[in-house]
Amino acid sequence: MKLSWRELRERSEGVTLQETVELPNLVKENRQLIKLEPVRAVLHGTEASAVALLQGSLQSKATYRCSRCLTDFSEDLHVPFDEHFMQVTEDKLSAEEGTDYDDDRNLIVGEQFDLVPYLEQAINLALPYRPLCNQDCAGLCPQCGVNLNEASCSCQTERIDPRLADLAKFFEKDS
Repeated sequence: MKLSWRELRERSEGVTLQETVELPNLVKENRQLIKLEPVRAVLHGTEASAVALLQGSLQSKATYRCSRCLTDFSEDLHVPFDEHFMQVTEDKLSAEEGTDYDDDRNLIVGEQFDLVPYLEQAINLALPYRPLCNQDCAGLCPQCGVNLNEASCSCQTERIDPRLADLAKFFEKDS
C-alpha cells in the first residue's frame, strides 16, 4: 500500500485509500497471535505544508492463544489509524538523526512511501499483551494441567512454604 506526495498535493479534497493488506510479519513476531486475517484499511489523507495527515481505521479478525488456558479464540480488531508524515530531503533526514526529534511526524524521503510498516505498527500496538479467552478464565491446573474452564480436578493446590512446613505439622496434631 503506497501513497505519493504528488497525488496528495493535486487533490484538495484529499485522497481516500481502501485496500486489503496481508501482514504476515505480525504473526511471526507475536507468539500468542495464531492467525491474522487480511487487514482492511480505509484511510483518508490530506496534505498541507509538506505534512500529510492520514486518518482512518483498520479492521481484521485475529486468532489468539489464551495466556491462561492455552485455547485458541478469535476476536474482531477495530483499530483507529492517525499518522502524520513529513517530506524531507536526504540531507535534512541525516541532520535530524543526530538531534532528539520530539515530533509525532514520520520523516519521509522521496516522492512515494509505503504505508505497510505504519499499519503493522498500529495493529501491533492494539494487540493485547496477555490475551484472555474471557475475563473469568480459570486457566490450567498447575499440577495436572487440566483446563479448569472445562473440568475441575481434585489436586491439592494449597502451597505451604517449606520453611513453615514443620509449623503446619504442629497445628495438625493439636486439632
